[in-house]
Amino acid sequence: MKINQYIRQAQYKKGFASIILIGVIVLVALGGYFTLKAKQKSSPEQTSTTATDQKVYTISDTNKSTTNQLIAESKIIESLKTNWQSIQALIPFRPGHPGTVAWLSPYSVQFIGKNNLLVGFEDGYNPGVAVLNFNNDQFKILETFKNQAVFTFSDWQSLINKYGNSSYPVSTYTVSLLRNKQIVSFQDLINVPENIFLKNY
Repeated sequence: MKINQYIRQAQYKKGFASIILIGVIVLVALGGYFTLKAKQKSSPEQTSTTATDQKVYTISDTNKSTTNQLIAESKIIESLKTNWQSIQALIPFRPGHPGTVAWLSPYSVQFIGKNNLLVGFEDGYNPGVAVLNFNNDQFKILETFKNQAVFTFSDWQSLINKYGNSSYPVSTYTVSLLRNKQIVSFQDLINVPENIFLKNY
């Protein structure tokens, strides 16, 4: 009698475990499905940016200089991300957010000419901007701005006059911005038409 009872309990546990296992498999499958759908859905801004990125590798005579500029900018951005830990250590002011010992990865970059770029960064609370020069595969800090993320037009123009080239087609990359009164976020630094270093761009 005890053996039959033991067998029934074992079968019940086995059946219960099978139901739990099937439930877990279904949940994982649903999670994967919705993740895939979310990745496939992208805003029109992201889609058009991706199309621009793909054109980088299709060089024609009419857009060769723009394409070369985008390729060079992409390489500089990759180098910036790769070397950010050593670059951020040279910023003269340190993060002010409690428990933060390093500046987070740049959230915005703007190429202004003469191998110089503006880089926006933060510690999760306090923003900062650095003017960097990229030469011989190395970055040099030219100037920094503590607790500042944007500039008035006249201040920004002064930076361009001091460090950039007024005839250079300024190129801006960001991970998020305000567009049509909505926050638009990207997974990585994306080339955008807005000048996000300006107040009320």
